Amino acid sequence: MGFKEKSNCIKDSVYIDDGYSGTNFNRPSFQQMIADIEAGHVDCVITEDLSRLGRNYLESGAYIEVFFPNHHVRYIAVNDGVDSANSGEMDITPFKNILNEFYSRDISKKVKSGKYIRACQGEFMGVHAPFGCKKDPADKNHLITDEETAPTVRYIFQLALKGYGNNKIGKVLYQEKIPKSAYYKQEYFGKFLIADDDAYNWKQETVFRILRNPLYKGYFWVQRYDKKHFKQQTRGYIPIKERIVIPSNHEAIVDEHTWNTVQEIFDRHTKVKPCTSGYDNKFRGILKCADCGNNLIIHTDGRNPNRPLLEKTYYQCRIYRVRGTKFCSQHRISAGALEELFFSDIQFHAGKVIKNREKFMRKVLGQMDMSSANRRTNIDKKVTVLEKKLKESDKQFIKLYSDWSKQMISEQQFRLLSAHFEQEKKDYTEQIEKLRAMAENLEDSADKAERLADEMAECAEIKELTTEIVNRLIEKIEVSEPQTINGEKVQNIRIFYKFVGEIN
Repeated sequence: MGFKEKSNCIKDSVYIDDGYSGTNFNRPSFQQMIADIEAGHVDCVITEDLSRLGRNYLESGAYIEVFFPNHHVRYIAVNDGVDSANSGEMDITPFKNILNEFYSRDISKKVKSGKYIRACQGEFMGVHAPFGCKKDPADKNHLITDEETAPTVRYIFQLALKGYGNNKIGKVLYQEKIPKSAYYKQEYFGKFLIADDDAYNWKQETVFRILRNPLYKGYFWVQRYDKKHFKQQTRGYIPIKERIVIPSNHEAIVDEHTWNTVQEIFDRHTKVKPCTSGYDNKFRGILKCADCGNNLIIHTDGRNPNRPLLEKTYYQCRIYRVRGTKFCSQHRISAGALEELFFSDIQFHAGKVIKNREKFMRKVLGQMDMSSANRRTNIDKKVTVLEKKLKESDKQFIKLYSDWSKQMISEQQFRLLSAHFEQEKKDYTEQIEKLRAMAENLEDSADKAERLADEMAECAEIKELTTEIVNRLIEKIEVSEPQTINGEKVQNIRIFYKFVGEIN
């Protein structure tokens, strides 16, 4: 006699959820079965074993011990020998459900670990390739450049170099009728159906994600989202600054210098408000007060509306503007004078590069070697001080433990002070690691000088100053307070170029 005849069951419906995890009870067919039970159409549920019902022991137990009995439904798990009609067979059921959940937990841990290791080896583990890339037909974990969409990515970065924000870049792309990423998803995957006009309507978030993604310089994030527990159905967002970035196995779409420059621009722009007078603020976030180190902010003198915009636009120290003369002085400089000074400085150095590149390189290298040596010396001094503090903290902790073991301090005092020393040790260790990383990241001086010479050579024939040129060349400009010397107004301006710093 078969099982069906023994249990006096008549098959009514079969509920199958292929491709769904047993830890998820929002499975379509499972929910349909629950609806049929609540409607009174089912009085017996049969599964191959307990794990086929689910692998969450709490929810499985709730269905077996509460939901099914309340709806007068008999439950049978064939291979596990469970039958709710026989109470003796139900005693071990909770323990079997716990083992089923442990199995899911172990599988989840192994899968997550495997994906993480492969990602750390530079393999792409995403479902869809990012905009500008496509999956290699020969290897789904390797990305290759999509020549149809990659030019759009490069164009977005070029607009960002000009100082355009996310919103303005989106407007330019819309005006030039450049399709957004969802348009290509519609073409490739047959979904994300969009209207013709909406195909060019770029969102700020889309532009932001492209500009912030290190994948376009040949790197990528190991993880962008994380699930704290395998039962969670949603993933937690990992902040950009906390993500691990590693070199990938695919080629870059934009060069690393361009990508890094765009990040610096956006980081600066979040701290300095844009100009509302219509003047193209080429030095936004670059100008620094030589005394207090804060940003110089832009203002427009509106007392004479007939004056040219460039003449009535000026910069001054933010601290002076906000808090007054007790904290800093004005450090005022006109936008026109600053543009003229910087443009002349670029032309001077670009001319030196064109005339005698080797001589320019020797001069820059001489200054850089001294600067790099000073920076390394300062880093080494700071590391030595922190290591000394770390050893002293360890000694104090050992003494604390000795006092506690001799019952000279209470358990509560020991725990409180122990937590303090642990945090102190962690802080010192993190600072030491950051300083050592800074020392390792000091590039070879010759490479930096070559990169600056290349940038200068490209500027030899420029006719006017643009925001893109400023962003590509300048790290910062320090502006001092004007002084009167022998009856003449003198203001010291220090220009720090990228890669090499100040060129005397």
